[in-house]
Amino acid sequence: MYQRRIIPLIQSLLLATVLSSSLITAACSAESSNTEILSNQNTAAEIYELGVAYYDGDSVPQNYEKAFDLFQKAANQGYAEAQFNLGVMYHEGIAVEKNYLKTFEWFQKAANQGDTDAQYRIGVMYYEGIGVEQNYQKAMEWYVLAANSGSFDAQGNIGTMYYFGRGVTQSYTKALDWYKKAAAQDLDLAQLNIGGLYENGYGVPQDYDKAFEWYKKAADQGNQEASNRIGRLVMNDKIDDTGITIYSTQETGFTLGDLEDSLSE
Repeated sequence: MYQRRIIPLIQSLLLATVLSSSLITAACSAESSNTEILSNQNTAAEIYELGVAYYDGDSVPQNYEKAFDLFQKAANQGYAEAQFNLGVMYHEGIAVEKNYLKTFEWFQKAANQGDTDAQYRIGVMYYEGIGVEQNYQKAMEWYVLAANSGSFDAQGNIGTMYYFGRGVTQSYTKALDWYKKAAAQDLDLAQLNIGGLYENGYGVPQDYDKAFEWYKKAADQGNQEASNRIGRLVMNDKIDDTGITIYSTQETGFTLGDLEDSLSE
């Protein structure tokens, strides 16, 4: 249930959580009474959902400390999503001091239950050496677990591991294969990297038109580097510039003619 997650390590993602009316009532009344919010009969999922409500300020006043306590209760009952979110809070230092060892511990509990996001985040921690000794081989193992469950971030990272030969034998061909898996899920960074492979002829015949096609996919999603590379291809006469618009941001575009005029000034 990815939509109930809080603040992944790479980017923030807070979405509303729907609670039953009885849980909302219990939470609101607890604000004034300081009584126990939930009884021993509530399920771990209900406890977790209430924690998300407190984290997000959804139907109850936002309270990170209460969110943390509720996640802890659900996590202690083996609820994987709560374990994952505890890891995030320890990583970000939300309602608790930053503690990367605790982050890793809670991510691992969730990952061992097959939680894809936790598996991916453990891969990141091993790759960057956060809370653990840097180990590209272990990073790769966790990325593969997450990638095989459909994580496009993990798929893109595996492509980069093969591109640079980190933890694996260097292979542009395998890098392309993994980038394509992520690109099929509209990961703009993967689309950008595929364009780079075609522009430079790494693992594929050099093809500026295909490079442009992939750069455009990324640029259409607001990737500025992809727009920059399209501009470079045009200014170096590598592709036909007919009908091409280069974007400086997602909202504001300028034509190649504008670009040429600015360079000639």
